[in-house]
Formats: sequence, C-alpha cells, structure tokens
Amino acid sequence: MEKNIFYEELLNLPSVEILDIKIDTNIITIECQVKQIGAICPNCGETIFTVNQYYHRTIRDLNMGIRHVHLLVKVRQFYCKSCNRYFTETLDFADLNKEFTHRQSDYMFCLARKQCYTEVAAIVDVSAKTIERIVLDICRKTIDIPERYRQVKRLGIDEHSHRKGKKDYLCILTDLDRGIIIDILPNRKKETLIAHFKQLGIDFCNQITDVSCDYWDAYITTSKLCFPNAKIILDRFHVTKLLNNVLDAFRKELRKADRDNTNYKRLKWILYKQYHALSDQQLDDLDAAFKDSPMLKKIYHIREKFHHILDNTDTVENAIIAINNWVEELAKKEVTLFDGFVKTLQNTKEYIANYVENYLSNAVTEGLNNLIRSVRRTAFGMSNFENLKLRVLAISS
Repeated sequence: MEKNIFYEELLNLPSVEILDIKIDTNIITIECQVKQIGAICPNCGETIFTVNQYYHRTIRDLNMGIRHVHLLVKVRQFYCKSCNRYFTETLDFADLNKEFTHRQSDYMFCLARKQCYTEVAAIVDVSAKTIERIVLDICRKTIDIPERYRQVKRLGIDEHSHRKGKKDYLCILTDLDRGIIIDILPNRKKETLIAHFKQLGIDFCNQITDVSCDYWDAYITTSKLCFPNAKIILDRFHVTKLLNNVLDAFRKELRKADRDNTNYKRLKWILYKQYHALSDQQLDDLDAAFKDSPMLKKIYHIREKFHHILDNTDTVENAIIAINNWVEELAKKEVTLFDGFVKTLQNTKEYIANYVENYLSNAVTEGLNNLIRSVRRTAFGMSNFENLKLRVLAISS
C-alpha cells in the first residue's frame, strides 16, 4: 500500500488511484482507476452513478528512467436513465480515444520543435506518423488565429519562397509590435490578399495604423484598398538593397576591368555598410579603392546622403523635400547609375519617407522568415502548405 502511495505521488495525477504495479525490463505497467465515484452526463448534466460496464485503456505516460510507463486505466461506462443513453467517463490527463497522456504528447511536441519526426520517433519509440499526428493535433489546439488578428495595429507583409525555382511564394502576415506571425496565406496575389482582408471585416481593416512591406505592387495596392487609416511604409532594407545593387554592379565592372587590382577585393561588404559603421581597417581599404576610382567614391557618397535623409529627417514632409533635392542634385552630377532607382523612387517616395515618422521597418517579419526556414530544414522540406502553416504558427505563438 505504501508503494502505491509513493507511485501516486510520483505520477502526480490527483484524480487517479493506483491498484497495482508491474515492473518489467523495459515497461512499468500501472493499473489504476479514477477516484471519483460518479460522472456527469454530457447531455443533461446530471451526476450519474449507474455503471453499465468496465473496460481498460492503455495510455502511454512519461518514461521513468529508461522504462516506458503504461497506465492501465480501469474506465467505466455509465448509463443515464434520464437521457436513455450510455457515455464513458472522461479522464483529465488524457483525451478520449488517445493513446498518450497530455504531458507525454506535450513532451513529443517539444522534441519535434527542433528535430524531424523520424528522430523524435526513435527517441520515444513510436512511429514517425504517430509523432506527426500528435504534433499537428497540438498545433490545431494551440493556434487561435482570430485572437491574433484582434490585437494587430501595425502589420508586416512579406513573402517566403515555398518551392525554390517555381516562383511559388507564401504570404507572411506579422504583428510588428508583438513580433509574431499572425497568419500565412497560400500565395501573394493581389486578389488573394484583398479577399482575405475584406473577409476579416471592416473593424479589422480600420484598426490597422501602419503597414510595412517591400516593393511588391500587390502589397501596396492591397494596403491602399483595405486599410484606410494606415500609413504604408516601404521597408528600409529593400530600399537600401536597391541602392546597394547600384554600388555592387559598379564594383563588379571595376573588378572585371582590372583583375590585378587588389584594392577591389573583399570590397563588396565594405560598400554595403554605412560610413560611420566601418572599422579603421575597412576605412583604409575603402580609401584605397576610392583613390583608384573617383567615380566609386562619388556614388558611394550619393548613397550615404540618401541614408542621411532617412536617419536625420524629423518629419515626413521634410523627408520628401530632401528626397526631391537628392534627385535634383543627382541630375546635376550627371550620374546615370541610379536611374533605375530614381524611376522607382518617383512612385514610392511618400512610402519611403513615412519611415522617418516612427522608424518602423519589416525587420521582425524578415526575422520570422528564418523561423519558417528552420521548420522546413527540420522537416527536410515541407511541401504541404497546411501542415507548414500549423507548425509555424504554433511555434511562433
């Protein structure tokens, strides 16, 4: 009897009374039953004491050392005379018709966050398909998508390549304040986005105050149509990327024209950095390259001046004025390398200038994209959209 009490304390299942214990080489079998005498009828809510029959359920629990633990639970089937129906008593530590306790399922789910199903299956000694079923089931219970949408004020929109080389993109929606993924849409088409946000209702669309996205026209068009109170902010990373592409293209031309010039080696990542962020060695390398190419120096400082606008302008109106002045000065210097960027700038400068109001960027979304990549790597690729969505949303909660 004292042994049973010890195991009851060890199990930490207050609703269960242990009847017998069998210890084998690899398995500990604990025979038990629910302490409560009666059960509540799920139909009428009346407490029922009439037992129709007994049967046993075998439920896997957390291991004790190297041994598996199996709970052999004596379960009762009750008969409710008021409803004229039979029902089985519920267990507070395991779902009906499930083979694992809640804590064993949670344990397997935690293991599967960083490992593939096959590896987890080997650890807990079950099939990989069982692990997949348990993980996806917990994901469905964990995710509360309506609640995620209810709290969003500042929305991030970005894409993630679902199948490389297929131009198959998922659309990632994030809450920039809480740093979580709200939802994942199957594609980034304008029609899909507009239909999705309209389906969420007017109240949701009106509560969005800011939208951060990249240059993809569907994002900008959708934001203008669906979010009347929101400011559209082009993510600074993508603006910087276009400017850096100009520098890098020119660097490649210099490298191609003079292969023997060592000053152009390892210059790419130095050019990408802002001047104030460079180390002393990097400044020396940059100055050496500038001596060989005055044009490189000119376009580098043109890029730096655009950064200065975004870093030091106090209002959106002043930022737009500064951007216009930057374009005019560029025309006077007769530098054509930025023509493509300037053409894009004419239609998007307001969205770029909105950045200076509160320095909102889509960095959170870019970071959460890495979470999606980690899930895909763990799964050795996950082509099923719904399963990928469930895994990512549950982990990012």
